[in-house]
Amino acid sequence: MAQMSVEQFANELGLLPAVLLEQLKAAGVKKTLAEDSLTEQDKAQLLDYLRKTHGTTETRSKVTLTRRQTSEIRKSDSTGRARTIQVEVRKRRVLTKPGMPAETETAPEIPKPLEAVSPPSKEPVSIIDAEQLALRNEEARKQAELMARQAEEIKQKRERKKAESASNINKASIEPEKATETEASPTAIKPGTATPAEAEINSPSTTAKKTETGQSTNDTQAAATDGTLHKPAVKPEEKVDKKKKQAKQQVVWKDENTKKRGVKTRGDLTNGQQGWRTRRDKHSKPAHAEEQNMHAFSAPTEPIVREIMVPETISVGALAQKMSVKAADVIKVLMKMGSMVTINQMLDQDTAMIVVEEMGHIAKYAEIDNPENFLADHESTTGEAESLPRAPVVTVMGHVDHGKTSLLDYIRRTRVAGGEAGGITQHIGAYHVETDHGMITFLDTPGHEAFTAMRARGTKITDIVILVVAADDGVMPQTIEAVHHAKAAKIPIIVAVNKIDKPEANPERIRHELVAHEVVPEDWGGDTMFVEVSAKTGQGIDGLLESILLQAEVLELKAPVKTAAKGVVIESRLDKGRGPVATILVQSGTLNRGDVILAGAVFGKVRGMNDENGKAIKQAGTSIPVEIQGLSEVPEAGETVLVLDDERKAREIALFRQGKYRDVKFAKQQAAKLENVFDQQEDVKILSLIIKADVQGSCEALAYALHKISTDEVKVNIIHSGVGAIIESDVNLSLASKAVIIGFNVRADASARKLIASSGVDVRYYNIIYEAVDEIKAALSGMMSPDRKESIIGLVDIREIYRIPKVGVVAGCYVLDGIVKRSSLVRVLRDGLVIHSCELDSLKRFKDDAKEVREGFECGLSLKNFNDIQVGDQLEIYEIVETARSL
Repeated sequence: MAQMSVEQFANELGLLPAVLLEQLKAAGVKKTLAEDSLTEQDKAQLLDYLRKTHGTTETRSKVTLTRRQTSEIRKSDSTGRARTIQVEVRKRRVLTKPGMPAETETAPEIPKPLEAVSPPSKEPVSIIDAEQLALRNEEARKQAELMARQAEEIKQKRERKKAESASNINKASIEPEKATETEASPTAIKPGTATPAEAEINSPSTTAKKTETGQSTNDTQAAATDGTLHKPAVKPEEKVDKKKKQAKQQVVWKDENTKKRGVKTRGDLTNGQQGWRTRRDKHSKPAHAEEQNMHAFSAPTEPIVREIMVPETISVGALAQKMSVKAADVIKVLMKMGSMVTINQMLDQDTAMIVVEEMGHIAKYAEIDNPENFLADHESTTGEAESLPRAPVVTVMGHVDHGKTSLLDYIRRTRVAGGEAGGITQHIGAYHVETDHGMITFLDTPGHEAFTAMRARGTKITDIVILVVAADDGVMPQTIEAVHHAKAAKIPIIVAVNKIDKPEANPERIRHELVAHEVVPEDWGGDTMFVEVSAKTGQGIDGLLESILLQAEVLELKAPVKTAAKGVVIESRLDKGRGPVATILVQSGTLNRGDVILAGAVFGKVRGMNDENGKAIKQAGTSIPVEIQGLSEVPEAGETVLVLDDERKAREIALFRQGKYRDVKFAKQQAAKLENVFDQQEDVKILSLIIKADVQGSCEALAYALHKISTDEVKVNIIHSGVGAIIESDVNLSLASKAVIIGFNVRADASARKLIASSGVDVRYYNIIYEAVDEIKAALSGMMSPDRKESIIGLVDIREIYRIPKVGVVAGCYVLDGIVKRSSLVRVLRDGLVIHSCELDSLKRFKDDAKEVREGFECGLSLKNFNDIQVGDQLEIYEIVETARSL
């Protein structure tokens, strides 16, 4: 049998070892030190002693009361919709019913009065029978049990405070004992006197003088009832009142019950009272007339300050719900700040945080409920695979028509440039080439000015940049831009001086011009390799490939292979037969058919995978460009592609990002509407456009180029841009917004063509980007107001004044210079100062009307609404000439 020391047993009971040693000594167990061991027999002996001391030797039966209450509450969620929630409150109360008290020295006192009053006698007899006495004893035991339970709760709360536990537990053990002795143990009933229990119940001084000591109360009761034969009967109302008063003195379940039952709710029969629900007597007072003791002397509460987590966007109603205030209060605060809002209007994070702080709460940036946290864990688990050498990714950049695609054609032994409209590249081409020196992946970027975003995207995913410069043309604007992109990304540059076979080629000129932009050749002490090549004859191609592989060895390019794939969307489009199609460059891992992928706000499963030649493949390793299908939508070019294990998680992240992008899009549209209001006030002319292109990159480039040609007077407003054919919804949008539809390498479908023919919507088709830009620029130029300039065409000298009735003042003039036209404008000059400007009212030569009078001739004329002319004044004849403006 396991034994423990006195100190261990004291710690288990929450007592000091000294207190436990005293109790053991009183129980007859001889233990003097805290290290002495205790047996089970010693513990049993101590327990018997404590039971005898406290008068509880018998086992106590337990009564469990269970109560269940069901109610409904209505609560609004974050979207503002009200929902009904079923609330079930379960309360369980365990009552320990003690047995009859054990026979002690005072026990014989109970039957003595009963034996004395049983036979008829002449002495005064109490009217309290045995049944009432038993009820009172039972009530006293219940009160003692409740007090003992309260003492036990206090004991559990103060377990950690060993210094105070001894005094608290002694008080808790003494109080039930006193209560049991004074309330539960009846004294002998003497003739002509009342028992303490009777006096306590029947005497009116008990309720009137609760604050007096017990001795004075007993004296008063004895004096009031001394010498009486019959005691006043106890009324049922007084019993109920006594129970309520005792409940006020000893509030049971104060922490839980008063909180749960403190407010009267619909369907609550207890009227918000604490405790268990009982029948109210018809003579008792209503519950609302009695003030709860817990509310009698409560101090005023301080305002609650909450920590509010504010997301990027939140509605006014949701913000009010987080602060537990009415939405009207939040709207009032915003109105004071100068913002007129509604309950469903979205607020940005900064505004919401100002409102929260204005209302006295603490605002914090919310970083919860973000499913993208899963991606960080995913990347940390996938980054532990072994890294192996990989092929370099090389981006070919340069000015338009400098021979980038032709150079790649010679390397690949194909002809791609001939297939592009206008002979210029308008898409990013991704190819991997097996050479004698190893595999190289090439990215061919457009060189046209509009494709800045494409070129920037190409430098982000590349390892080496080949800068193609035509030897006969020199450094051009897009060449400089490519240098800046590479410098910003810290990517090594290899300069390929192309068209070296031409007679007018001047490679030294290229070197001098590039040095001005911090591209210094190795021959001149720099770190940039220069290779002279010819895409037509193949001169220097092998040297270029060797330079690429040499640079790749220096970079020591490695990537994990046996892990989930990760890559970048190079280009995306909507194919008529296959749906959304994306060109992806795998940067690490291995992409297999059937993998679940996430690309920005788009997810899907790889249903099919082709290489750059259109051949179906089952898997793709690092640095391999592939074309995949099976996505939910067309992804944005430049988005990161991740392979996930769980399709449900990919869908969740994609939907989260879509909502985030939607909020940003709405915010931009709201800003655009505000801009339009200001533009209309300033009479700014706006050309609305709808752009549909074959691939995402071309759509992006065209939108960028058209936005760039906007001015303060005329602006391009792109209402919608997308990938794929022109459909009926695009035409309906054009009708509603009076916009022009631009189709870049796409056509309208059958239903859209019928609607276009019936509605007369303006649709323009292009396959070369600069043609589209030139036409839109011409349209904007036509919308601009023309320039108005004055042109002085003649000078007239007034030599005579005639005043004719019903006509007015007519001036006889001589044309000194130029010509006078009947529709001309006139300035009146007197001593070299302009005194009036007006129009000619009439022009005559002799008595006939004349359209014009030239230099050296005389004429008569009158001015419109002006008669204050004198001899010697001069008239300056001029007209307004309008000239068309262009962008």
